[in-house]
Amino acid sequence: MKRVFLSFYIFLIFSLLFVQFVLGPVIDKVAKVYLHDSTIEYNRQLAKGAFHTLELELLRLPMNEWKNRIKELEPQFGYKIGLLDYSELELAQDLLDQLRQGKIAVVDDGELLFHQVGESEIVLRKGPFSVLQPDLGFLHFTIWIAITAIVGLLTLIWIIPYWRKLRKISTAATSFGNGDFSVRVNISKRSALALIASAFNTMAERIQQLIVSHKELTNAVSHELRTPLSRLRFGLELMENSVDLENRAHYAKELQIDVAELEALVSELLTFARFDRERPELQFGIHRLEPFLHQLLDESIGDDSPTGYQLHYHLDEQSSHARFEPKYLARALGNLIQNALRHADRRLQLIVERDGDNCVIHLDDDGPGIREADRQRVFEPFTRLDASRDRKSGGYGLGLAIVMRIIKWHSGQVTIGDSPLGGARLTLSWPGFAGLETERR
Repeated sequence: MKRVFLSFYIFLIFSLLFVQFVLGPVIDKVAKVYLHDSTIEYNRQLAKGAFHTLELELLRLPMNEWKNRIKELEPQFGYKIGLLDYSELELAQDLLDQLRQGKIAVVDDGELLFHQVGESEIVLRKGPFSVLQPDLGFLHFTIWIAITAIVGLLTLIWIIPYWRKLRKISTAATSFGNGDFSVRVNISKRSALALIASAFNTMAERIQQLIVSHKELTNAVSHELRTPLSRLRFGLELMENSVDLENRAHYAKELQIDVAELEALVSELLTFARFDRERPELQFGIHRLEPFLHQLLDESIGDDSPTGYQLHYHLDEQSSHARFEPKYLARALGNLIQNALRHADRRLQLIVERDGDNCVIHLDDDGPGIREADRQRVFEPFTRLDASRDRKSGGYGLGLAIVMRIIKWHSGQVTIGDSPLGGARLTLSWPGFAGLETERR
């Protein structure tokens, strides 16, 4: 706290000193130049009455008595007055010309004032006035002491809550560095440090999620790899103990299947880890929906598949195009289709429709469906359900988790409901039509 207080306090004091002793004189000089004529006129008007009174007093006396009369009157004025001949004046020619014209000559911004007495060659002088000013050095020193004390007090009043909030952030950062990943900073949103606290909380939340995800991924990977590795070990033992060539060929084929399963698992794990770690560079564009979906269905469902499918396209010509990222939306829909194929009995249908600015795609199957209690849980990584939607159905429990991430990149959502075919309905929805009509215009 001392360091923060002293740095801010010294900065304020030096700023005040700069304004007073550097900027102040500069402003005074600029003001004097700008207000020069006004200042001269002000001093003339201020001294006009006194000069006129003195002039009348002198003109009623003989000239040889003027100096004595001035000496008699000087104590009444409180400042010096005197008489000078033109030959004694050391003034610029323009000021001498002003005196000849009967004007008051102003010297040094009113420090000295001169006026000709009648038509004579005698000039009446008033000033200098600076000798009348008291010595304000001690007063200025006292004022500066008071200012520094007040500034110090105000700085302290401001810095204490500020420092406490900084201390909260510092303590939270230290705790986070020591392994307490649940720590967060709670300060008022109106605070000047609210953005820093919010950035810290966002960072801490993200890091905590990454750590939890990493632990889950590590545990899940070890669990998922155990079964195919066990089958590989068992298959190798059978091959070693078998002398029959036909049996060895069968075991070799089974081993190839297990290796392919491992490769697919590793590929799925790497994809999930990449999507979970960072958002890839997305190439959003406006694409025609119907050929995109037909191609996707043809590639996902082969001619030899026992499951038939139907595409119901409920969009008019104005809604034939939508905004999406084709590579990753194809990945999401492909995962949904593969998931539906594993659980469908014989029928699969894809329905495309528009809901305001949203593009909505329903994928229905005639399988056993998904219980309402499990409809949120299936989007969690490595989640499999009981009954027919289990390990025997294939998959690793990552497909829907990947779908959820991709659709979030599209600012959309994915939901699960009941299919009119009797199974599950998975629905993708994203603002694919937002702003398209404006762009076409």
